[in-house]
Amino acid sequence: MSIKDRRGVLVLITALTLSAVGCQSNSTPDNESELPLQGLGVDDLRSRLESGQYTSADITRTYLDRIEKYDDSGPTPLHAVVDVNADALAEASTLDDERAAGTIRGPLHGIPVLIKSNIGSSELAATAGNVNLSSFRPVEDSPVVRNLRESGAIILGTTNMSEFAWHGTFTKSSLEGTTANIFDREFSASGSSGGSAVAVAAGFAPIALGTDTCGSVVGPAAHAGLVGFRPSHDAISRDGVVPLSLSQDVVGPIGHSVADAAAVADLTSGNDNGWSDSAAAVDLTSVTAAYLTWPFDARGADPDSPDQAVRPQIRSGSDAAVEALAQSGPQLVELPELNEEFATDVLTDSGYKDARPSIDQFLSSTDAAYDPEVAARALPSDALTFEDVTEGSALEADTITEWLEAPSLPNPAQDATLAKQQAGTQALTDLMAAQNVDILIYPTTPETASEEWAGTAACGISANTGAPSVQIPIGSTTSGLPFGLTVAAAPGQDAVALAVAAALEASVDADISAPALP
Repeated sequence: MSIKDRRGVLVLITALTLSAVGCQSNSTPDNESELPLQGLGVDDLRSRLESGQYTSADITRTYLDRIEKYDDSGPTPLHAVVDVNADALAEASTLDDERAAGTIRGPLHGIPVLIKSNIGSSELAATAGNVNLSSFRPVEDSPVVRNLRESGAIILGTTNMSEFAWHGTFTKSSLEGTTANIFDREFSASGSSGGSAVAVAAGFAPIALGTDTCGSVVGPAAHAGLVGFRPSHDAISRDGVVPLSLSQDVVGPIGHSVADAAAVADLTSGNDNGWSDSAAAVDLTSVTAAYLTWPFDARGADPDSPDQAVRPQIRSGSDAAVEALAQSGPQLVELPELNEEFATDVLTDSGYKDARPSIDQFLSSTDAAYDPEVAARALPSDALTFEDVTEGSALEADTITEWLEAPSLPNPAQDATLAKQQAGTQALTDLMAAQNVDILIYPTTPETASEEWAGTAACGISANTGAPSVQIPIGSTTSGLPFGLTVAAAPGQDAVALAVAAALEASVDADISAPALP
């Protein structure tokens, strides 16, 4: 039985599980409409759980019902969720019993969370969007998942992604197909964490984890009208996560507010960073911010695209948002040195020649259980490689060929590429320090989503340097599509980025609600 086939009976299975363990909701809603969850974040659910208004079983059942009813329905399905945890309702029941007994594991006690399907969980397959990995289930949780569980979270399921996180302007996998934009089902949801963003916007979970190699958290968040947080490189463990490029990959949350994103990011790191508390202590009047407007006119934009017509709307809304932010304390300064040439020629990426050897290393070193009932085809149970899973892949043939031909690591060419990337990181840090700039603000995307494209404007400023960045939704165009601004800081200055992002969020107070599902 495939993952897709199995999902169709999970609501019945989980309902029977709930009945068997004897956990009954105080409110016992008869259907999803009695427990409206779309638009609610982590803090919203926590307050309802603490007050006794909802139980974790209520919430979990509703999310599972919504996924079953809406994710694959209609002429253009969302295709945001790949698989759900068959034990989710039983876990919710246990957590409800613990709450009733006065035991609270942590800030996420009883709250469901979705994870991108390249993040390892002992309950779910780590497919990275590849149909041949549908049976590849890690024996142990990745550290980020383990930390979430220890904080009381329920791992509800996995979300769709661009296969092996390769594409950043759409989300398409050989396992789940293409994720649709919730604001317009004919449009791209961005990538590669499009499933995570759409699932949160659709009310399938209050928050979801994504991964970001260059724009893969902030882009999907922007096109779903949500907050996306890309932490500093190496601030959160990447162990147990299927890699794309180790010098750029990070795990980051997509949610409804900066507070939720900061808190969950803290928890995924085991509270090692303390970003929420540190951000609250930042004196905004001491912060200087440079507003970069060149991404509105960045090269590579299609001058014939119909989306060019919305650029003036996004520019006007962005200008107004930055002006409003300035009233909260940050001082606006100029930084002409950080132009498009600097961002593309100095702040270089990893070259992605390390993708195949990094994936091979992950597959060969990860202890996994293979479930033949969900396998797309027989795979070797040891020394599994990228080449073994290329059949039926959604990756383009030339990409597969290029990755397979890449040399093993380490090699002199990759060492030189990484040295140049590290020099760019130092150049950005030095420039910001020399010009006394704490924060960079720029459009997450200068265009709204279209049928084939939903990307970012300058993701490399953060991704190529390991700097933290936060996407904030600030408005919608006349056609109803959302757009946002990115707040970035120097590497390691996550708390400052989060503080300014929260101030921007409060200054704009944008009400960007995804369409209610029928």
